[in-house]
Amino acid sequence: MKKKNFIFFVSLLISGCQVFNSGNSSKPINMYPPKNIKIKFQQDWQYNLYHKRIIDFKKFPIGFKKIVFLGNSITEGARSWNKRLNQRNIVNRGISGDITEGVLERLGEIYYYKPLAVFILIGINDLFDTNIENGEVINPKYVANNIINIAKNIKAESIHTSIYIQTILPVNLDMYELVKNIKLDREKDLNTQIIETNTMLKTVELPVGIHIIDTHKEFLDNDNNLNEIYSSDGVHLNEEGY
Repeated sequence: MKKKNFIFFVSLLISGCQVFNSGNSSKPINMYPPKNIKIKFQQDWQYNLYHKRIIDFKKFPIGFKKIVFLGNSITEGARSWNKRLNQRNIVNRGISGDITEGVLERLGEIYYYKPLAVFILIGINDLFDTNIENGEVINPKYVANNIINIAKNIKAESIHTSIYIQTILPVNLDMYELVKNIKLDREKDLNTQIIETNTMLKTVELPVGIHIIDTHKEFLDNDNNLNEIYSSDGVHLNEEGY
């Protein structure tokens, strides 16, 4: 799928979403996660970025009849998805450094506003940590299950919301090490874990209204790494990538 065709495809999905009345009369108690919340596997640097964005979310709520892009720094880094996709009602709910457990804890706002659609891209930070300290617990099956649970939880609370899970993008660790001037532990190749996670996402039977968009394959180079022309550091996207 070429870049222009993909943008056109997403635009069609967005423009085709039905408008409906949410019917909510009161906000849920935990619309936003409290600052003292203990999120499983969240590190200190992730905690600070997480709660800084939550403050922003409180100031600028999603609102009704919106489309939400939900994810980590790759989602947040796009800034205005409205400008990129020529839309008016997309809300960026990306948080740099966020993990699947973090997303699971911040769905209250989505439950309340019941968006027309939610596009989910999350999981790379979970898998990145398997190379640091949590490899025995955080693995592809764990990450895939959390992503599926995010989608199922949203669908359970908002049956009219169309949900699109995007497969995790590849990485280019040679480029990342060069740009960041660090040496990673590559006991198990990160791209292998990404592929394993994506395979689970693409092969599991999902409820009606939850769909998979295989973005991963669009960003590969000939060595099955993230193509350098699309990235600023081997993990994040540059303007060409977006």
